[in-house]
Amino acid sequence: MIDSSGRRFIGLLDPQRDGLYTRALSATGSASSAETCIQRAVRGAFREFVQGQPPRDFPAWVQRHLEEQITAMASMGAFAGANTPAAPATDAMPADIWARLAAAIQIESVKIHGATEEGDAALLAYDPLLVPKKKSPPGDDLSDGLNLSPWSRFVVAATIVLIIGVVATVVLTTRHAPPDGQPATTQPAATRPAP
Repeated sequence: MIDSSGRRFIGLLDPQRDGLYTRALSATGSASSAETCIQRAVRGAFREFVQGQPPRDFPAWVQRHLEEQITAMASMGAFAGANTPAAPATDAMPADIWARLAAAIQIESVKIHGATEEGDAALLAYDPLLVPKKKSPPGDDLSDGLNLSPWSRFVVAATIVLIIGVVATVVLTTRHAPPDGQPATTQPAATRPAP
């Protein structure tokens, strides 16, 4: 379970995450630079949040931290090669960036509060967005791509066998056999001119 200050901070930050991402993306021009900028700004804001009293206007306070971080990174030349869009539409913060941001707040909480029971629980908290996805090697089960139950596979196989049997029966019964006593010819008989 996350420390109460970290949980409260994430709860307050959640409604404005898309606005923060849009502002950082418009200032930096790339998603990775925007994430770095937001990470630094939010970590600094969280440290202040824990040490002092929570601000009255939380969104404006976090926005001020973001603007300070954008200015600091711009003065270091971090955005030199970035193409800054003129006025982007509101971009939603991707889930993976939000998950890393929430994890950063949890880590900061543990750093600030030390290794207490509450702090250890914050690091060990289950976060479904951070769970690695299982990758199965391709070709484990060839029938997996069909997504058919065993009964459905049996019905498909029986239908194929039935169709092959009907086609073979039709071909064999409609083939003309030569009359008795005549050899079967595979080539048409050549016509000879009359003498």
